[in-house]
Amino acid sequence: MLDNCLESVYKTIKKIQFEVILVDNSSKDDGLESILKRYTKIQFINNSKNVGFARANNQGAKIASGDFLLFINPDTIVIEDAVESMLHYIRSDSAIGILGPKVLNPDQTTQFSCRKFPTVWSGLFNRYSLTTKLFPNNRYSRDYLMLDYDHDSICSVDWVSGCCMMMSELTLKKANGFDENYFLFIEDVDLCQVIKKQGLRVVYFPNAKIFHKISSSNTCSTSRVIIKRHQGMIYYNQKYGKTSLIIQYMINSIIMARCLLQILLNLIK
Repeated sequence: MLDNCLESVYKTIKKIQFEVILVDNSSKDDGLESILKRYTKIQFINNSKNVGFARANNQGAKIASGDFLLFINPDTIVIEDAVESMLHYIRSDSAIGILGPKVLNPDQTTQFSCRKFPTVWSGLFNRYSLTTKLFPNNRYSRDYLMLDYDHDSICSVDWVSGCCMMMSELTLKKANGFDENYFLFIEDVDLCQVIKKQGLRVVYFPNAKIFHKISSSNTCSTSRVIIKRHQGMIYYNQKYGKTSLIIQYMINSIIMARCLLQILLNLIK
């Protein structure tokens, strides 16, 4: 997947200067060596252990020399003109803090990569929840996933998926980078929270498109990853929750119960 991603980057970006920074979180993948030989200009950061998605992004950003940054997952494929059109649009409006493209599944269906900020109900009505699968047209899922929005027009949103997001180097610096208290997942939601609180817009930009094979991260759900993800949920709740300590404690208890259930289901699988 990484090879396909890099090939799409180098094939589709033609009119601007760019650099590629690859951060490896101790994948121990034998195929990586051949990729580095093929793409000799890549700047490579090789972590001896998995430091998490947020910290790895910050590592890459720290050595970047460009005025604008594009964070992109290795399980994505860039479509013609996507990066250049994103750059042109974000440059045209200084009020834009983060720009996200239209994200497509491999079968070309929309991935619904822009959403409302999560609430206590989002755990029950998110994209993968059993409730959403059984009752896909319920109003809570439709609201959180923005299913009533056509996803074909440019729109200011709460947050866009971290699988592909563009921002200026200055914007990320003012936000103090990705919050490294998140190991995997939710760090993109948090960064959009920070950016919006600074008075900047988060924009969904469907004029640019990418493919994303979403299963690559989510199928690697070891018990450690599941625990880290739910720790991130608790941290997010404590950071942005505007309820009493008793309510926050109840929400955190529900999150921990959800974590244990997912670990159990994962072991059964």
